[in-house]
Amino acid sequence: MVINTLLAHPCFKTLDPESCRDLDRQCTWLKTPAGAWAVGQGEDDREVYFVLAGRLRLALHGPRQDIVPADINAGSFFGELSALEGVPNSLNALAVHDSTLAKMPSPVFVATLFTHRPLGEAVVAALVMRNRAMTRKVAETADIYGDGLASVGPRPGRSGRSRFDARADVRHTSANHKRARRWS
Repeated sequence: MVINTLLAHPCFKTLDPESCRDLDRQCTWLKTPAGAWAVGQGEDDREVYFVLAGRLRLALHGPRQDIVPADINAGSFFGELSALEGVPNSLNALAVHDSTLAKMPSPVFVATLFTHRPLGEAVVAALVMRNRAMTRKVAETADIYGDGLASVGPRPGRSGRSRFDARADVRHTSANHKRARRWS
């Protein structure tokens, strides 16, 4: 089966056919055989990849070892953080099975994110899930190394506050201020 439209992806099922055809024309379509890199190391792109068929293994090449954050299936997407921040994507994607991807340019993704609610909701949901997973990992690691960041509540003899209760200092973040100003 040949997939050549974003309508096959859950984020775009409610998009009207004409708008979807317009988006389809702006995407680059990648058909990647199993065992080949769909997105390789060193590519300086900010595009978002929508997985329409197959299975990919995401990898982050570190100085000492590769980190494999996830395997993703058809209906998933990745690269949205790069598109939103305007920085190059650091993930690589290896096709575990023959895969079809739509590579959407960053400006098209950002515009569509704000005009097509199901895409916006899917991106927010994915970011929330990743944030929760990272928070769990940090709490588990803190418990393993005895840092005292209890994830189950206060311990006897301690107040009910943890380090997570303090207000975050967000004055010195490395956010892309041009995009932040444009969105506010």
